[in-house]
Parts: sequence; structure tokens; C-alpha cells
Amino acid sequence: MMKETNIQAQVTSTIAGDDGEAMAKNEENAKEMAPQKPNDGLEKPADAGWYVAVVRVNCETRIADSIRINLNHNHVWFDYWIPKVKVVYIDKRSNKRKVKEKLFLSTFIFCNVSSRQLDKIRFRSDVYKMLTMPGQRKIYQIPDHVIANYRYFVENDEEPVTAAPVPLKKGIKVRVVAGSMKGVEAYVQSYNGKKAVICSEIKYISGATLTISRNLLEVVEED
Repeated sequence: MMKETNIQAQVTSTIAGDDGEAMAKNEENAKEMAPQKPNDGLEKPADAGWYVAVVRVNCETRIADSIRINLNHNHVWFDYWIPKVKVVYIDKRSNKRKVKEKLFLSTFIFCNVSSRQLDKIRFRSDVYKMLTMPGQRKIYQIPDHVIANYRYFVENDEEPVTAAPVPLKKGIKVRVVAGSMKGVEAYVQSYNGKKAVICSEIKYISGATLTISRNLLEVVEED
């Protein structure tokens, strides 16, 4: 059962960019050439990987859709993920519990695309930059299994999740053995009675933590 929770938003710095005119023009042009379905008739390339585009806050979905539509129009396969969580709240008018989606990480678009197409994203006027590894120019590619694990972690409906804006310290590696998160691996942050705080992270970007029963965890032996 989904629990009522308050999500702690990640704080990211505002990056100076265009005045919005170029972005609006891109979106208008993209809508005119929109296909019936995302990636309709296109095949996912074998070299597709996950990369992160940094964009204006609160414009993540609009820009991601614009990127997809433009690339699809040019016969390029593209998918994306914008981390969101479901939040239960009490509606003041009806006094009833309702569910809404809330952005989990601001300014980030996780792009699944061929590395050959990255310049078509990074040089858009509405994209500030593509994330690179510290001290390097090469665009940072996130392993598929890291994205999948982090996504299960964030989108679970059973436990509240909190954004952690800094890399997390490595602890004991564990695996969830039951429930909707069964099979997800994470690292233990702390213990509190019968509960444990566990975390998952995407290196150089962000972490996510939640509290879970210790009975649902097993230790993963690392080489």
C-alpha cells in the first residue's frame, strides 16, 4: 500500500541559458512533424545507451518530448526517462486522499539514444549541456543495469523515497527479497531497530534512499 509522504526535492543550481524564444520555436516545429506514436516504425539501435541532458527547471518533459519528436522525424530512435514519484496527499476541499506525480530530480533528462546522435541533443539551444565525467570531456554513459536498478528504486509504490543530491558512502550491499522491489540491490546506510535505510545511486549524479524492514534484505557477497 502506498504511504503518505513528503518528498524532499533535490536542489540544483540554475544555469544561465537562452531566453526561451529558441526553445519555443523548436517545440512548435516539433509538434508540426509529430508522428502518431513515439518511435513508430523505428528500431532501437544496438549501441543505444543512457546519457543525461541538463535543461531548464520545470521544462524537462516538454524538452524531452521535443527532442524525441525531432529525432523521430529524422528517423532516429530515442527514448527518455524523467524520474518522478507518486505522492499521496489530502485534498483540502474534499478531505480525501489523492495521488499525484512529483518530479524527483529537476533539470535532468535521462536520454536513451545512440552515441552517434548525441550532438543532435547537446547542441540544441534548449539543452544546457550533456553530463560528463569529472575532469573529462567525454559524455558520461550510465550502464543499463544502473538505470534499471535506480528506476525500480525510485518508482516503487511501497516505501517513501528521498532524493540525495550528493554521492552516497558505500556500505554493506544488500538485495530486497520480497515485495514489489524484489531483486533490487542497494547499499545499507544505517540501521534503526527493525528498519534499515538503504540507498541506490547513479554515480556523479544523485542517490535515492528509503527505509525498509531488515527482514526483507539479504547480504550480497561482493568480489
